[in-house]
Amino acid sequence: MRQRERRPGPDAGFSLSEMLTVIALMGLFILFGGPAMADAYRAYKVRSSADVLATDFRAMRYSAVGQRATRTMTINDKTNLTSPNQYTFVNARGESVTRRLESGVNIDSGGATTVSFNNNGATGSTASLVVSVSMDINSDRGDRYTITVTPTGTISTAKSTYVP
Repeated sequence: MRQRERRPGPDAGFSLSEMLTVIALMGLFILFGGPAMADAYRAYKVRSSADVLATDFRAMRYSAVGQRATRTMTINDKTNLTSPNQYTFVNARGESVTRRLESGVNIDSGGATTVSFNNNGATGSTASLVVSVSMDINSDRGDRYTITVTPTGTISTAKSTYVP
């Protein structure tokens, strides 16, 4: 037996009160979720910038050992007037690479800094090099990643927070 098609009647769809309830709930999610998403994005930017810098340090060290040649990176922190928050190095192919950090992310190193790795992976210096990458996340919190390069060439990263 063939079924009859059901035609939409006055009960089909959503009522005005149901639609307003859904719109109000969406508004609440956006109201409270928007700032949290913005904070998460800023935290991602500073973490990503620190990860890229630490990875470039490691790649430069591996290149120095693998090619038995000294590799040098020049770091310009936020106080450099001509090219702030960027660093330059020569990669394994011999190409000069300049990386500028994301907008709002700062390098704190106490001025222009140079780090060199020799053919055994050590820096040849007597003290560790410390470079910080930081950003204010909101008015209550800032994230700072401290990258330390020891005289033997060991590279480590540590995260801390601060009050801006």
